[in-house]
Amino acid sequence: MVREPGEHAGADADAAVTVAPGCVLAVRTADCAPVVLLGHQGIGVVHAGWRGVVAGVLPAAVDALRSLTGEADVRARIGPCIRVGCYEFDGPERHELADRLGPGVLGTTTWGTPALDLASAVHLSLASAGVREVEDDSGCTACDTRWFSRRARGDVARFATTAWLEP
Repeated sequence: MVREPGEHAGADADAAVTVAPGCVLAVRTADCAPVVLLGHQGIGVVHAGWRGVVAGVLPAAVDALRSLTGEADVRARIGPCIRVGCYEFDGPERHELADRLGPGVLGTTTWGTPALDLASAVHLSLASAGVREVEDDSGCTACDTRWFSRRARGDVARFATTAWLEP
């Protein structure tokens, strides 16, 4: 939770929430999903990769925002992330995600290998937290060169997703 502008500046975290006007929240991602949480009186940002999804970062951030605002209604917006057709992903972690969230997180790359549907995992995790309205019209970081992708191009840079409440 961020209570005032500058608090926790530069801190490493997968999520932040605030109800304080003037606080700018940010997460940096390349292929992981940036998620903005929106309440009527508060906001949050989340870095949601497969590890964070397994660890429950999305429901935890939604719960934190609800506890700050007292609001049940939280909306979400998913930004650009690697999509199922480009996200080759196999092994026990893939099956752990499927066991936790359902088979909708499993997929196949465009070249026919096992894949993880990270966007579906984010949608399902948000749904499990009671988030009913989720916007997701962003592209694939691997396919679209406007976005950084470590997996597709070896990019070391990251883009920032920011959110703030107007003072």
